[in-house]
Amino acid sequence: MVGATEVAEAVVRVLIFIAPAYVANAAPLAFAPLFKTRHPVDFGLLMPDGARLLGDAKSWEGLLMGVATGFLTGMALASPLRGLVLSVGAMLGDLAGSFTKRRLKLAPGQPLPLVDQLDFLAGALLLGAAFNYTLSPPELAILVLITPPIHLATNAAAYLLRLKDRPY
Repeated sequence: MVGATEVAEAVVRVLIFIAPAYVANAAPLAFAPLFKTRHPVDFGLLMPDGARLLGDAKSWEGLLMGVATGFLTGMALASPLRGLVLSVGAMLGDLAGSFTKRRLKLAPGQPLPLVDQLDFLAGALLLGAAFNYTLSPPELAILVLITPPIHLATNAAAYLLRLKDRPY
């Protein structure tokens, strides 16, 4: 039987492992006020359905801030390469989530439950696996279970801090 101490230790291990991706995912929003002009990652490209590839909410400035802060988080945790890999993966996962939402005709900022909370995580874990940065199945389960409530709580905090227009 697994005790509370073992579970708590596993949660801490998982949070330390994934911290670069969490920080990278939050950075574009946190640093957005620093950039008066933002340059869209998709360069305004329209898809055959008439919708933008990604939309204005995904900027080069946000992407670079995400990767940079994730890398710095990895450096602080004595694992700069893991920080770089997980932060790049997180940003790619977030872009994939935006691409999916545009194809579903959802406007930027409109919610898509679970995709909004897990797209960055999926990207980080997939790219991480390519570099042999992996978690055990129980650790992966913990991460998938704790990420949505953490994401929702941090979004609510960002809303209260007036960094977001919506609390989700």
